[in-house]
Amino acid sequence: MERVIYEVPSLYADHHVVAVRKALADLEGVEEIEVSAAFQEVRVSYDPEKSSPSAIEERLKEAGYPPGEEGISLPFQSGKGDPAWKSLGLREIHTNPVDLETSGEFRLY
Repeated sequence: MERVIYEVPSLYADHHVVAVRKALADLEGVEEIEVSAAFQEVRVSYDPEKSSPSAIEERLKEAGYPPGEEGISLPFQSGKGDPAWKSLGLREIHTNPVDLETSGEFRLY
């Protein structure tokens, strides 16, 4: 059994950890999968006769978590009107003004 470690900058939340584990779980030859959003790392132990680092890397790319590349850049500077937010596939939400009016003073602090 051999081990390979990938730096994956686009790992930053628990649901990414789950997605990477699911993507690699059915890959033939993969024995152990350790994924850390805190360290943005994926560690995989695999059987070299059944799999390879390139096959693992390809599966990561297919799942949307390419190793060694820069993470996604969130458009913090320009606000939610920026078209870059739409490219992330995020759902925009709006607070109902009535909710704000009836929510009490604690919202001010």
